[in-house]
Amino acid sequence: MQARLPQDKLDSASALVKTFSRRKKVTLRELQSLIGTLSFASKVVVGGRPFLRRLIDLTIVVVKPHFHVRLSKEARLDLAAWSLFLDSYNGTSLLINDLWESSEKLELFTDASGLGFAGILAGQWFQGY
Repeated sequence: MQARLPQDKLDSASALVKTFSRRKKVTLRELQSLIGTLSFASKVVVGGRPFLRRLIDLTIVVVKPHFHVRLSKEARLDLAAWSLFLDSYNGTSLLINDLWESSEKLELFTDASGLGFAGILAGQWFQGY
């Protein structure tokens, strides 16, 4: 059984994300609270954690909790991603299988260099730069 966010926490996080995505500026304290909420949610909302980085970066230069932080276009795009994740991936996996197959079973072998990559999948060769 997979862990899921309880409905009240899911509703609260979704409402916060929607509210923040409409705002241009927030206080440092508000942003830190949002980051904390989403960080907690990312334990069970698969795929969300990488979309915290730009929000966290906005907090680095601000010193006082009541100072305002401008939410960049990129930060609002991350909030849009969070909205999607909260709606669609609460406790669900983006991967079909939780168990990984070996390269031998998949017949997948790869190699990379400074010039590109190459591999063989089920006897078919592929490469790219």
